[in-house]
Amino acid sequence: MIKKLSAALVLLLFLIAPCFAAQTSSGEAVRIGILSWSGPLGFKKSWEGVEKYLAKEIGRPFELVPLEFQDVLPAVRQGKVEFFTADPSMFMSAKTKYGAQEVLTMKLINADSVGAVIFTTADNDKISHLPDLIGKRFGALHRWSFGGWQMAEKEFRDAGIDPYPFLHTIRFFDKPDAVVRAVLRGQVDAGTIPTGILERMARTGEIKMRDVKILNRKDYPDFPYACSTELYPGFPLAKTSAVGHTLAHEVADALKALKPGDEILKAARITGWVDPLDYTDLEVVQSQLRGGGYTGRRIH
Repeated sequence: MIKKLSAALVLLLFLIAPCFAAQTSSGEAVRIGILSWSGPLGFKKSWEGVEKYLAKEIGRPFELVPLEFQDVLPAVRQGKVEFFTADPSMFMSAKTKYGAQEVLTMKLINADSVGAVIFTTADNDKISHLPDLIGKRFGALHRWSFGGWQMAEKEFRDAGIDPYPFLHTIRFFDKPDAVVRAVLRGQVDAGTIPTGILERMARTGEIKMRDVKILNRKDYPDFPYACSTELYPGFPLAKTSAVGHTLAHEVADALKALKPGDEILKAARITGWVDPLDYTDLEVVQSQLRGGGYTGRRIH
């Protein structure tokens, strides 16, 4: 009886083995959520090279998923992605709440740190310093955006100013370019956006740098952008708690192997990836702000 049962088990394993091997060899796609300001069409054009590169280097399919600002935390919580890029504030919330872990730090053009710039129009003689913004209309990105508002909020607070009663209004926009246009058109008196946006818009001819005035300017050696705040670690690539260290190391090694001049990186508007910077100080910064860390709620 035992011999017959053993033979039956061997036969069963023999029959299902090809199906099991086919499943594991094809594999499910590794999904990487990318925080995207440019929408699905612009995203595909920018990032499809990275998707194909990772599939070739690691030998399994990858799918890069565009995520709007408010979609990142839900995607992590619901297991819709295995890896994700995020605003540093979002990442710290995902790490604290869901066990996410940094894998790499995104390197923008000549910089792996990020800051924010506070600006008004060049011909605005009434605003030259942060205290001059009392009673003024101010533009920013999402309420929970680290580079789009929280960095600027910290600068106000470091200057002894609570920006909420101090400013007349704070208007939140969906995209950094919209903040710039609102300032230049006089819809708001001043605004803040992540560093590098002004310079990018100037390179493409959308604005002229001479048309803006930088407030609270801070100069850092080797940092190429106009800046009004402290510098912080840049956007991380993080893994969710469900991803093993082996896959994380494979992805990290493949992305770090890309060189600054590679077309794949140029299309994505970055210059590479480096080992993760230290994000622990962000928890301290968040604790100093009214809203604390990123919550995933959309507030305007």
